[in-house]
Amino acid sequence: MRITKIKLENFRSFRAAQTIELAPVTLLFGPNSVGKSSILMALAYVGQILGHGHCDPQHLDALGRRTIGGFRALVYGQDTARSIRIRLDFDSGLTPFSYYDAEVSDMLNHVQASVVLMDDFGGSITHGAVELEIAWSERYQWAYVREYRVWINGGYIGCIHSSDDRRNTVIRELNTRHPLLLPLDHEDLVDNSVPLCEQDDYPTDFELVLAKLNPNPVSAANVADVEGAGQYFVNRVAPISLQCQWGAIPLLGNPVYTNLLGQEFDQADDHLNYLTVRQVLSQAFVLPLDKILNYLENTIQIGPLRLVPDTDYMPNAHPTQSDWVDGAAAWDLLHQNPERQSTIGALLRKTNDWLANSDKLNTGYTLVNESLGQMLGESTVSAPEVGRLLQKRHLWFKDQRTGVRLSANQLGTGISQVLPIIVASYYAPATLVTVEQPELHIHPRFQVELADLFISTCNRHPYLIETHSEHLILRLLRRVRESQENSERLGLAPDQISITYLIPSPEGVVVKRLDVTPDGDFAQNWPGGFFDERDAELF
Repeated sequence: MRITKIKLENFRSFRAAQTIELAPVTLLFGPNSVGKSSILMALAYVGQILGHGHCDPQHLDALGRRTIGGFRALVYGQDTARSIRIRLDFDSGLTPFSYYDAEVSDMLNHVQASVVLMDDFGGSITHGAVELEIAWSERYQWAYVREYRVWINGGYIGCIHSSDDRRNTVIRELNTRHPLLLPLDHEDLVDNSVPLCEQDDYPTDFELVLAKLNPNPVSAANVADVEGAGQYFVNRVAPISLQCQWGAIPLLGNPVYTNLLGQEFDQADDHLNYLTVRQVLSQAFVLPLDKILNYLENTIQIGPLRLVPDTDYMPNAHPTQSDWVDGAAAWDLLHQNPERQSTIGALLRKTNDWLANSDKLNTGYTLVNESLGQMLGESTVSAPEVGRLLQKRHLWFKDQRTGVRLSANQLGTGISQVLPIIVASYYAPATLVTVEQPELHIHPRFQVELADLFISTCNRHPYLIETHSEHLILRLLRRVRESQENSERLGLAPDQISITYLIPSPEGVVVKRLDVTPDGDFAQNWPGGFFDERDAELF
């Protein structure tokens, strides 16, 4: 699974809805303080809402507990009368959107009953989108998720709505004419003698089951919010009460808890239909959020100012997501014993490959992870205290010419700044790697080689890079051009790179994507005032 688009409305400097399209390598450009880091902040905000219910957070954990000041500081213009909308589009890829349980199929093998037959909703998801609307309650003085909407395979599924007291939470809309919400035998039951324009007037078996199990009458169905859904549909389902948290977010990792009838095994038909409906609703509303939360929890966000560890650096044996912000997690991982953990050994080898190879960074150094005992040639000691001391591991940079070992703070700053990016690129659990200003303190030659690092590893996970580096973009464009000339060379297709420019305006940030042509150029003119400085100095 990967996120393909981020849409922001009334979030920090974004007023009108703006969409950022993500590719395997996405670069964010724009003037200082225009809102590039707000895009990264939006991902951390959604992750904190889904994981902990923090709609009004003072800190964002994924960003190293960066202080943000709560909902008021996040909403556009600090106007709490507005509501924030964040939409994430995704491709499921090879990620399984599976059943929560096999209870229905198991019971059908043992009980004779008339049950509506539905498709494997989760297993049929190829792409989709979720949207959260976060609002402020003046009455209760808290922020909450007012609405949560879902789209699957290009079609609208439905909406969960919450009152501002967070107690009245219901599935307010359900597009029962979505292909995945039609019974398997629906086409067989359609009366072909009825004109097509009138066939939608007849309820499907799924709608009939919902009407029977729902204690709320069908006449209570809300008028379809076509504008919010972005699709014409008729809402034929009465509100379904749903147990939620933090507003309109259903309980994650579990089947939905509703007020539908049939939960007790009084009548086999009703109970099995209830289980079928529960399974469908769970896959429709819970599964997408479960997968997105997992994706965000495994997103690595590296900030612009990265740690330079000294000789007495004490590594964290269990680095967390927040430890990546200053790059500490990379040093923590590399300090672990590679002889006991093959993954660490592989990570060390790949990092050294980029540090030392002449066709890569060519720093002249390799990393050495060894214990004090290995350094001193001491294999056994009598005193346990001394033994523990000799087992303590150190991470050194070994000069390839002289063999001298140096700590990170004895080298130039550039190597320590680029190392966390290399480690993150090969860190297997990562689902997305974001980096703010990777070019800081780095020589232009390192910057262009970083572009090759992103290209060569973007098949493992995509990159979202906030940068001002002309060198980085020039190397990417060169690789696009070269890959078109020779497919065997390292490179990218034009659609594998997304160059997004953020333009400030009195009405909020405007997002403009600059398309890349097969010959490694831009299809549109670069917005004025950026990279024009070079021309001004040369002519």
